[in-house]
Parts: sequence; C-alpha cells; structure tokens
Amino acid sequence: MPSIFCLSKNTDETLEFLAALRQNVLGRAVDFVDRKTTKSLKAAPTRGFYDFATMDYISPTAALVLASIYSRAKSITGSKLSTVNEAEWKPQVRDTLTSVGFHELLDMKRSKRALQPPPSDLIIQKFVMGTQAVGERVGKLQEALANLLPEPLAEKLIDAEPYGGMFEAVLNSHSWAYPADADWEYPALKNWWLTGAVDLTAGRVTVVVFDQGVSIPVSLPHWRHWGKLESRVKRLLARTGLATDVGSSSNDGLAIRLAMTISKSQTNLPQHGKGLHTMVEVAQRARHGRLRILSRNGEYVWETGRKPQSATYRNPIGGTLVEWVLDL
Repeated sequence: MPSIFCLSKNTDETLEFLAALRQNVLGRAVDFVDRKTTKSLKAAPTRGFYDFATMDYISPTAALVLASIYSRAKSITGSKLSTVNEAEWKPQVRDTLTSVGFHELLDMKRSKRALQPPPSDLIIQKFVMGTQAVGERVGKLQEALANLLPEPLAEKLIDAEPYGGMFEAVLNSHSWAYPADADWEYPALKNWWLTGAVDLTAGRVTVVVFDQGVSIPVSLPHWRHWGKLESRVKRLLARTGLATDVGSSSNDGLAIRLAMTISKSQTNLPQHGKGLHTMVEVAQRARHGRLRILSRNGEYVWETGRKPQSATYRNPIGGTLVEWVLDL
C-alpha cells in the first residue's frame, strides 16, 4: 500500500493502488459467490490481505474511497469482513479510519485501541451512505460540521452553503450514476458515500461525496445539449492531437471541464448539468475555496484566485469523487 495514501499529496500512486485494490477485492468477492453457487467452497480460496500497517498517513477522502470498495465487496458476498494486525497500524491511520466509521460501515469490530481516538484539531465525521437523494441526511452532516466550529466560523460555513453542493452530488449519483443499461465489470452497489472534516487550527472544512457510478465523461454524451457541441469538441481534439474519440478515457479531464463550462453557460439543462455549477458556487462563497472533481480518469479543479485546471490520469478513480476544501 502507498505509505502516503492521499489523492492530493500522492495522486498517481494512490489511484494506481485503488485500481488494483478494486480489481483484486471485487474479483475475489465474485469468485467467492461463484464457488458458493457451484458448491465448490471446499476449494481453497486465494489467501492474502492488504497490510494497512505499511501506511504512514491516510486522508479522510482516500479513506472514504477505500471503505466504499470494501463496502461493495461486502454487498456482493453478504459476508462480514475483518481487519488484520490492527494493533500494528500507525496511530494516524487507525484514528482516521476509526473516526470515519470504517469498522461500523463494514460491520467490523473495532479493536480496543480504536475505541477512543485521542483529541485532535482535525475532527472527522463518520461516513453517511445511501441510495436515495435525501436532503435531511445531507443537512445533518452540515449541521454537525458547523457545531464543531466556533460561532463566527460556523456562520461562515452556513453562508458558504455546502449543503447545496453536497445535495447536488448526492442527487446526481441517485439520478445519473447508475443507469439501468450500464455494463458493470462487477456487481454494482448503487450507493453514494459522504463524509466531512473540520480542521480547528486552520479554520478549514473538507466535505467529500463519492459514488462508484459510470462517471461524468461517460454520461456527458447523453446530455441534452451534447449534439450541438460534439462536432466542435472533435475539432478541438484534432487540433490538440488528442484522441478524436470523445468518449476515450484519455480525454476525461477535458470532458469534465467541458461539462463544467456547459453547466455555467446553459440555463435549460437537465438537473445533472445545473448541479455541477452549484458545486462551484459553494467554493466561490468561501473566503478561499477549492472544488476538486475526479471522475473516471479525469480531474477538474476550481480554486479561488486561480484559473480552472483539468488533468487526465492513467488510472481511474472508479466513479465520481467531489471534494470541497473551504477556508472560512
């Protein structure tokens, strides 16, 4: 496992590991079900585990994605999971996974050491997960984050309205991430996962929403205005020397950036398109805000005082991740 398990500080290595983990863990889950169905469980399964003790640091965002993969594996097998050598985990790794509710999410028992994480200036909220777009659950997370802040900063958080962005991400996941005609490599768990953290020293709030759906680049060609833009996009790709297949994963960074541009300029978009600009507005309302979207292989970043940036990575995130970092 990466010693620095973080999608910001160690993006490429973390994405590469997550891709391998997803294939291994979900592949084993499917194999378990196949052997159970054919009554061949006496055949020895492939043994092995991922050694979390090799991690020196894990971010709340990376922990969310990690837990969602194991959550999907649990949904495939219907079996509870367990940790290995938890006493050897680094304190920061153990405390982060405990705080976000890693054990509860997967119906694991926590070790005695993990029952009470030590006091910290970084307070992480437990995961919330669901399938429906329920505003009440999103609102409770915003309220919980605000309650952790001193009064002036709590008011600034409410003014930034992260609820609007979080709800749009959850709504998009529910409405668009898991189409009925999608072809899944592994059985889908049609959920969204949500968490947040408060850094009391920095006056900073981080909020993250993740789903394991088809991604923005895959859904973009189905948007109402796509037909008018497709020829223009192909000409742009030809000029830049990129693959002219708009749906190619090598164009994902551009695809997300295009989706953000459409969401800002068009007024009669379906809800999926409107919601993307709502996400940017959350970051704009903070003293200093940063919105980061990772979807399939692409990335889009909007940050106060900087031009929007996009990038494409070799390995996919396995869905869509939306992260706000708000300095209040």
